[in-house]
Amino acid sequence: MSCSNCGGDELSFRVPDAVSDYLPDDRPAAALCTNCLRVSPADDAPAEYPEFARVSDAFPTGESGAVVACLLALLDRLVVHRGDAERVATEAERRGVDVLLVLDRLAADDGLDPHLDLAKRRRQLEQLI
Repeated sequence: MSCSNCGGDELSFRVPDAVSDYLPDDRPAAALCTNCLRVSPADDAPAEYPEFARVSDAFPTGESGAVVACLLALLDRLVVHRGDAERVATEAERRGVDVLLVLDRLAADDGLDPHLDLAKRRRQLEQLI
């Protein structure tokens, strides 16, 4: 698949049950752009989680990577999804992910061209968690 925002490659992943109630769309899967980090809902959920390292080494692996990708979907409209973003970030941290460090590393990754200001969103998220 290609990203509708930048034309980059996308990774499809199953939305983890632990965070599915916090996303604005109730579809079972999502797609993460490997270039701009835009996350969009998808209908078909793959059986296995993809190698999120294809996006950046900053991403955790497996289901934890999917939780972080779901958080990115909420950061796009953080004012609207403030409480949900806090709950998804808390779930990621419960799994051992340092969410703020991941966002720092994604923002510093020269191989990415994020569609949102990750450093700004990181500061905003830090105030919530």
